[in-house]
Amino acid sequence: MRGKEMVKTGPAWATAVLATTVLACLIQSWLVQSGLSDLGVDIPPGLALETAIADITGMALPVLMVFGLALALAFSAAAWLKPRVPMLAPVAWPLAGAAAVATALGLMHMQFEMTPLAGARGSDGFMLFCAAGAFGGLIFDWLRPR
Repeated sequence: MRGKEMVKTGPAWATAVLATTVLACLIQSWLVQSGLSDLGVDIPPGLALETAIADITGMALPVLMVFGLALALAFSAAAWLKPRVPMLAPVAWPLAGAAAVATALGLMHMQFEMTPLAGARGSDGFMLFCAAGAFGGLIFDWLRPR
């Protein structure tokens, strides 16, 4: 994307990043709490909600930064690819969002030899995090200026 386009699409990108981050943080909290429940830990609903809110507030800044950069790069690549690969045009933005999250998780794994996001350590968590990225791509497509 060019400079003017980036300014125009900034609000759509920011909303997509926020939606992806909040959804990923909720997935993280849910998967960790589910794992604890599977081990026999009783988590009352009030504590589960309090923990989910704490996960969002505690993880928001680093996850926003990582997903923000990843989505900016992926949306730029999708904008360039859409006219060149028309077959992908209908799913370009959700695909870009999912690919951005998958790439970010992959790079974290390479850097740290694991992902710092416990919820994404299994294949089910990885897929749910990628779905959060796809959701962000849908939000971006819905809000971006035409």
